[in-house]
Amino acid sequence: MKTKQIRSKGIDGGKKLKLLIAFHRKSLLANDLDRLSEIIAAEIKEILEAERATIFLIDKESRELYGQFALGLAEPHLKALRFPVGQGIAGWVARAGRSLNVPDAYKDSRFNPEFDKVTGFQTHSVLAVPLKDSFGETLGVLAAFNKTKSRVFNDEDEGLLGLLAGQLAATIEIFHLMEGLRLTGLESIYALAQTAEFRDQEDTAPHIRRVSGYAALLAQTIGLSPKEVEIVRVTAPLHDIGKVAIPDQILKKPGRFTDQEKIKMHKHTLHGYDMLKNFKSPLLQEASKIALNHHESYDGSGYPQGLKGEAIPLRARIVTLADSFDAMTSKRIYKAAISFEDACKEIRREAGRQFDPKLCDAFAKNLELFREAHRQSHLDDGRFSEEIRRRA
Repeated sequence: MKTKQIRSKGIDGGKKLKLLIAFHRKSLLANDLDRLSEIIAAEIKEILEAERATIFLIDKESRELYGQFALGLAEPHLKALRFPVGQGIAGWVARAGRSLNVPDAYKDSRFNPEFDKVTGFQTHSVLAVPLKDSFGETLGVLAAFNKTKSRVFNDEDEGLLGLLAGQLAATIEIFHLMEGLRLTGLESIYALAQTAEFRDQEDTAPHIRRVSGYAALLAQTIGLSPKEVEIVRVTAPLHDIGKVAIPDQILKKPGRFTDQEKIKMHKHTLHGYDMLKNFKSPLLQEASKIALNHHESYDGSGYPQGLKGEAIPLRARIVTLADSFDAMTSKRIYKAAISFEDACKEIRREAGRQFDPKLCDAFAKNLELFREAHRQSHLDDGRFSEEIRRRA
């Protein structure tokens, strides 16, 4: 887009430059796309003197545009904001890959008035620009509605919205890249976790996902932040990684361990810690602490260090309860599963002994959530892991 001379009689060029710089600073603090969308929509309203701003993104599978964020729009209306690429003004911009300045929407054949009927919003003027990544592919559309003073958007407005669109598109591209790296990391963690669990039991993947889901759900019920809940969910599967160092004749033994076998089995916590502690990844370092401490007991009777109470890391205490709950309610080569009700009784009985009493209270207060999680865990179609992820 060519540089255009500032001709607006509204906010002067110097103030608009300051607003753009302020937006850039704010955008650097945004750690997710929702927050960035909220920031950019608010800035568009101020910088362009627009009544409303909407961010549309393209769903590549369905080839539809959907509302990522719309300033002042209720959530149900935002969810309903989905239509094929090519439809409406935003759809035309997405398909053509070019900006569009419409002074009177109801006189433009590309405008679809149906959404105004649903929301009660009266569209007058529209300025829409494409969001393009570094390869020139259109990711979505950034649109401003209803210029509040002059009623019509001018060339300067188009230039400013284009600058904001460039900033937003670049950040979306980075978010997508980071999400891809995060998912790759999660797949690696699950693959590593399954290496150990595969030798110990038949339901390898379901077990680590159940422990991960129960732990995340428990973390959520005690009020941990979404970031903390995610850390617990991601690191919990590696709690038993040290079992790869335990011989099969011990690991798969159907009967009781001898004293010497018990000593060797207990060392899986130390082996897991040693395997993970030197990784530079903060997540794997956190996982090493869980691997080391998930068999510690709240009263100090656990292993390998005999830690007591809050000296045991909180994430390890969470995984201890989640892992024990799943162990009790799942069949193993050396034992039968017990019922959900009996497992709950055991958790109450072990409050203050094996388990953190505060976590036991949270479990009891949210019993129906865990009951549903337990029910989902025994579905055969694999839907459990997705349900737990949604809840957590």
